[in-house]
Amino acid sequence: MGGVLNPQIAEAATNQSVHVQAQQAGACKGIVKDSTGEPLIGASVMVKGTKTGTVTGIDGDFALDKVNKGDVLVITYLGFEPTEVKYNGHPLNVTMQSDSHSLEELVVVGYGVQKKSSLTGSVASVSSKDIVKQTSSNVASTLQGRTPGVDIIQQAGVAGADVNIVIRGAASFGATEPLYVIDGAFSNNGLTTLNPNDIESIEILKDGAAAAIYGSRAANGVVIITTKRGKKGKPLVEIDGSFAAQTPTNVPDFLNAAQWREFANMVADNSGLAHAPENDNPTNPNVDTDWADQWLQFAPMWNLNASISGGGENSTFSTSVGYLDQKGMTIYSGYKRYNFRVNSSYKKGIFSLSENLSLSHRDKTPTTPFSISLPTLPVHDAQGRLVSGGPDYYINPEDGKAVNKLAPLKYSDRYNRTTDVIGAINAQLDLWDGLKYKATFSANWSNAHSYTHTPTYNTMWNADGTPDVDFGNTRNSISESRGETFTYTIDNLLSYNKTFGGHSIDALVGTSWMREYYRSMGISTINDIGGTNITGFQSIDGKISAGDENAALLSFFGRLNNDYKNRYLLSASIRRDESSKFAKDCRVGYFPSVSVGWNVQEESWFPKQTISKLKLRASYGELGSNFLDPYNFDDIAYGPIAYTLNGKRFTSGRAAYLKSKNLKWETAKTTDIGLELGFFDNALTFQVEYFYKKNVDLLAQIDLNLSSGQVFEINSSREKPYVNTASVENKGWEFMLGYRKQLTRDFSIDASLNVSTLSNKVLALGDNVQPITSGAMSSFFNDSPSITMPGYPIGSFYGYKIDGFDADGNFMFKDTDKNGIINADDKVILGNPIPDFSYGLNVNASYKNFDLTLFLQGVQGNDIFNQMKYTYYFDYSNNCVTDVLNAWSPTNHNTGIPVMKTQNTNGGNSLPSEFYIEDGSYLRCKNLQLGYTFPEKIISKLGLSRLRVYGGVQNLFTITNYSGYDPEVSSNALFSRGIDSKSYPNARTYTLGFNVSF
Repeated sequence: MGGVLNPQIAEAATNQSVHVQAQQAGACKGIVKDSTGEPLIGASVMVKGTKTGTVTGIDGDFALDKVNKGDVLVITYLGFEPTEVKYNGHPLNVTMQSDSHSLEELVVVGYGVQKKSSLTGSVASVSSKDIVKQTSSNVASTLQGRTPGVDIIQQAGVAGADVNIVIRGAASFGATEPLYVIDGAFSNNGLTTLNPNDIESIEILKDGAAAAIYGSRAANGVVIITTKRGKKGKPLVEIDGSFAAQTPTNVPDFLNAAQWREFANMVADNSGLAHAPENDNPTNPNVDTDWADQWLQFAPMWNLNASISGGGENSTFSTSVGYLDQKGMTIYSGYKRYNFRVNSSYKKGIFSLSENLSLSHRDKTPTTPFSISLPTLPVHDAQGRLVSGGPDYYINPEDGKAVNKLAPLKYSDRYNRTTDVIGAINAQLDLWDGLKYKATFSANWSNAHSYTHTPTYNTMWNADGTPDVDFGNTRNSISESRGETFTYTIDNLLSYNKTFGGHSIDALVGTSWMREYYRSMGISTINDIGGTNITGFQSIDGKISAGDENAALLSFFGRLNNDYKNRYLLSASIRRDESSKFAKDCRVGYFPSVSVGWNVQEESWFPKQTISKLKLRASYGELGSNFLDPYNFDDIAYGPIAYTLNGKRFTSGRAAYLKSKNLKWETAKTTDIGLELGFFDNALTFQVEYFYKKNVDLLAQIDLNLSSGQVFEINSSREKPYVNTASVENKGWEFMLGYRKQLTRDFSIDASLNVSTLSNKVLALGDNVQPITSGAMSSFFNDSPSITMPGYPIGSFYGYKIDGFDADGNFMFKDTDKNGIINADDKVILGNPIPDFSYGLNVNASYKNFDLTLFLQGVQGNDIFNQMKYTYYFDYSNNCVTDVLNAWSPTNHNTGIPVMKTQNTNGGNSLPSEFYIEDGSYLRCKNLQLGYTFPEKIISKLGLSRLRVYGGVQNLFTITNYSGYDPEVSSNALFSRGIDSKSYPNARTYTLGFNVSF
């Protein structure tokens, strides 16, 4: 702890925290740093017992006039122990030590901030320092493994890939994403708009007590982002840049040309087919194409950010720009992001005003899962043109002609462009003795534009040089869509903060009015629009779609926090929401919460010698969800409709889509119990939580009986009405162990380990609601690999048990219902995509000017349905993995792979079964980074206050038994979770970068 240094200690502190140099008497100068040598900007320096003082500048420096020898300086800074230093006439070099009691004192919560020691809800905080040390095109992906109970679902390795955050398990059949709040404004596009370097802090509200203040939008949790703001002092300029190189973490072994020809002929023999001519008598026997190598490319990524911030007596500002350019690992793909942000604040007397505005533009050239064509197919002809192979390559003539699958990507012009503007303006009046009024206007405007133009092109030519129209594209076409979303919110808040008689009261009441507008239009050509590169058309046949929707939400809410002597804690809130998305009589929902806490260490009888912190807390809250689109309670009728019956054509009246006018809010009822422990002055911390969340009145689609009168248009999918009939539960444990200590003057460590478990179960779907299945795994047969039904997790894997091989090497599926017939009734639950537990280990260490970051993350006990086995074992229009050489044959019975034959493509051995189920457990080194901060005496000569360089590797290694591209399976969080149907590897990223300030 800080204390007055006597003259003997001050003189002896040369090797500790105070260094003395020559200086003129009467003027006191010095520098204030933390234990790692980083300058502390804005630290308060006061002459003890007087009103004389100042704050440190951008390089931690300060200067005070008329300071006498022997005067004591008191130096304070949030998160550090107060330090007192006696001035002896020479410049001071002061090193402040971290204060474990005050670190992370304040936590951002809904519509305000709260002391962490007074917090009774489940709120996880993620440091911005951890985020910026991991290069990524999306902030959300950097959160994986950093806090328990937060799951990241992403299409790993894809440039600009979308990322979904799931908090404490999926529990709705609609949206699973949490509510995103960026500087008080609701975000329409999650965290994709953000520049990681702009972030000050991320708070994740996980339980009902923490999130209930957001009511009907918080059933999936809340993620609150606070961006950096300026501080009082001289302007600070910061520039950060990095260059990264991306390479695939894993690519399966595929057959070469010689192996393919031998394998293909074996498949033909097993199928009763003649050998493909190119396999017996190849046109060019020297062709041996590695199509994975053709699809994958060197993928650099550049990242550059710059900011300037500062402030005066009454105002502060912070402005930043950012640029990211990520080349895709697959050819003809990439992603660019441009960011601009400005935050400012002004305060004069009782009035304060602040604003934040962010502009983001993202330009993505989308990719497709790359296709591993036959190794016997050439890529280019003698003239360097992309060329197809012709009709003589495939084992099964019904597979058609072997075309060049790179051509559509090379010749088409395509992009997805999105522009986002998000911001808020806040005006506040300090009315009277802790009573404040705050008005906020926030808005988010998004514009998305997708475009694909595919001109005519050829990939095969006749002997006379004329194009072969059977190969390539003969139709010049365009597909284009635009969507615009605008959301604005007006909040009026009245807050009261007062401490009296040991009670610290924090009260809030407010109203909120939100409007949402969405408009879209899409158009695509049906017939050729003419020419090779003509991109405009007027009268050509086309398909046009359009939509125009809007919704409103009116809310009233209140919250009361009572902290008695920092010992006994109570928090209660309630929110009333009224939404236009429901019929008039069902629009209102109430969402209450209550939580309590006890800081046991504040009791006079508590022994604090070893246990420095013991906190108990419990909470209950109800949250809502209204993910459905507007107007789902309105019946729709249109027509007339033509139909054919017994060869005769008739016309009916109108098609009717019946809807339920009794639709109401989905409700998540959550219970949370937590224990927090601190040891050795909180250098060692431990936290454990148990949560139970039951979502009731889930919106599910019901199958209507014929007597309902529901009819549907010919050639159109049947639209099933929503009803509030389903329920799902999630429960689990979360553990967090942390250790933070300045072990020596030169060495410090900050490490944390988190572990979480999750049990998910569907309790009910409702009457007439059929089990929900994922999409068919093949266009050749209608069979789904997952099912959602009562008693099992959402998206459980569903298929046939295998009971060995028959005499011909085919799978024998188990007759589970023992009726002597093998059919769909014999399918059973095969696996669970949800891990038994997930974990993450984050270590930050520093030694003198070096810093090291190590981040490990993994899951254990989950299953993966490796649907890519269908493509690489049973679809012979593609190349196959080398494992097929170990397939069953008359001479090889010691295998788990069935006989290879073309009939596999259409079902049989390729139906969903145990064959596809694999262990998805893995341990991955997500990030390893080493940095060096140059000494001040060197960089000050360059006019710099800080210069750090670093190098690192992401996804350095992965320990797993999974045979696919990557165990972080790219899929959504609901009915297809854990189904690996995307042939795209993850990226190992090597990064070099710098951080400079002046």
